[in-house]
Amino acid sequence: MDADKPIQTTDAPGPEGETKKAEAAAKVVNHLPEVRLVVVGWRWPGKSLTGNTIIGREEFRLERAAEFCVKRETEVEGRQVIVVDTPGWFSAQDTPPSYKQEIVRGASLCPPGPHAFLLVIPVGMFSELDRSRIEEHVSLFGERVWRHTIVVFTWAEVLRTISIERYIRREGKELQWVLEKCHRRYFVINNCIFGEHPQVGRLMEKVEKMVADEGGHYNPEEVEPEKKPLDENQNPARDVRELGARPKQGSGVGLSKAMEVEPLSSE
Repeated sequence: MDADKPIQTTDAPGPEGETKKAEAAAKVVNHLPEVRLVVVGWRWPGKSLTGNTIIGREEFRLERAAEFCVKRETEVEGRQVIVVDTPGWFSAQDTPPSYKQEIVRGASLCPPGPHAFLLVIPVGMFSELDRSRIEEHVSLFGERVWRHTIVVFTWAEVLRTISIERYIRREGKELQWVLEKCHRRYFVINNCIFGEHPQVGRLMEKVEKMVADEGGHYNPEEVEPEKKPLDENQNPARDVRELGARPKQGSGVGLSKAMEVEPLSSE
């Protein structure tokens, strides 16, 4: 069976008005036997911890900054789930070219291509430089990658009584730009809950719906090669995209960095 095609049901649909039956049937139609995910983001926003939450155990190491992609597999509600954790990019300095190459390689580790890129963003102050860094690194996969990207908000518990919708409105046009590029697809994950939890199943359903809406998975072969100038030595603007962003202020990133190095609770 083709792992990229949803499992189709041959049952006739129920009578009109049976909303619950219709929703259940839709889930069956969209159900993928295999879900392939690539996790991207900054170095310390809870990116690897998000991978561990999906896997359900500590597979991605948190105590050091990874320089290479790591691939792990698990099963979630009858689906085989493949998660590729990529090197995090830097907030306050340039991302080395070798790291960028390794980030792009992550898409080739789950052939024929990932169903979704999970762009991990910590809840906190979101600036124009943050948006620029996201655009710089996500665009490494080509413009079509946005059709297969879901924003995953981490550390949302710092919002307390503020809803994620209100937070998104409060942060203004820079965060709105990212969400519009992702067709307003986002998910809030609680990485303090480790092990089996309904939130992972709901994330898988969101990925499956995106695959159904976009007509399949991301194809790494569709990425256009970067055009190099005829004479790189006479192109002083070639390093503009390497400009680093300042560290976030007042965000949950500092908290996440401290929390990531601590043992995860099995509760």
